[in-house]
Amino acid sequence: MKRVIVTMFVLLSVTAVCQARRTPGRSRIQGMVNEMRTEARLAGVDSEREAVTLPGIKVVSESNIEMVSIGGLALKFGKMINGLEKDLPVLRGIKSMIVVDYDDCPGNIKEKFNKKMTSELRGCELLMEAKDGDERMSIYGNPANDGETISDIIMFVPQDGALVCFFGTIAADDLSKLVNSTGKNW
Repeated sequence: MKRVIVTMFVLLSVTAVCQARRTPGRSRIQGMVNEMRTEARLAGVDSEREAVTLPGIKVVSESNIEMVSIGGLALKFGKMINGLEKDLPVLRGIKSMIVVDYDDCPGNIKEKFNKKMTSELRGCELLMEAKDGDERMSIYGNPANDGETISDIIMFVPQDGALVCFFGTIAADDLSKLVNSTGKNW
């Protein structure tokens, strides 16, 4: 009996280790960006721009870190007003997004954030990787078991100091159509 229990425990442990981790959530990403902003501010890095907060939209530009955070209500309203859901059906299931540009912040702070982000993404499902010279963009996400949808997509370009996160779900078919239509224009 003990062997059966030990064998089951080992099998469950191996299965858990083999499955890909989920991408970090919105609050974890937001917390890491806030830590980087605080560190840059404490290092005395100044920025010429100011933060702007509107209902559902936050634009922060401080310490040479630019961040745009768009919440659910603002994104939903924008999709309705501009008709983006018709033009870009890939946006239907997106609930919120964060875009961060930290290329101009000091090298040591940029490097520290890149290490943290890389550590957070280690073991997550890598959907695609694109290289251009020394620059590499990695796209992570959480594919559903049925393969029909992908949730919480994170695009990370450490060399350029860029991070783009889409929180919500995207139909794999809509994403494929977007990639195919974009490829024809190149």
